[in-house]
Amino acid sequence: MIANDFGENYLMFENMAIWDIPSMEDFFTSHNMMLEIFEKEYGFPYSQRNGKENNFTDGDISVIEKLLDCFGDKYFFVFSNNDRNHAILKELQDKKVITFGMDIHVLHPKKIYVLEMDKTKDLQKYDI
Repeated sequence: MIANDFGENYLMFENMAIWDIPSMEDFFTSHNMMLEIFEKEYGFPYSQRNGKENNFTDGDISVIEKLLDCFGDKYFFVFSNNDRNHAILKELQDKKVITFGMDIHVLHPKKIYVLEMDKTKDLQKYDI
């Protein structure tokens, strides 16, 4: 599921890992079900996304968010260099409330990143 309100509810998540995606081809080869999920969600195979009959306009980040939202057992926060979600993560790192295992300020400008995490089972985190 996509965590749209991560900046306000970051304490509700744990087991965080950052996944860097150099290209859409790498994204689709990362999990053998991604191509099937794409076809189910969009109604045509990924290989035909640029066909005139499909009128495909979704950007790479939108595609990634839509496909990852189909996974109900994990939470995802998708970002790229200097977008709104990246700004949220930089702020959290600067406040020293989260350590990502890397300097979140230094991202490759052409890659897409995904913060993958689990919802915490510690119910006290939900009351903050």
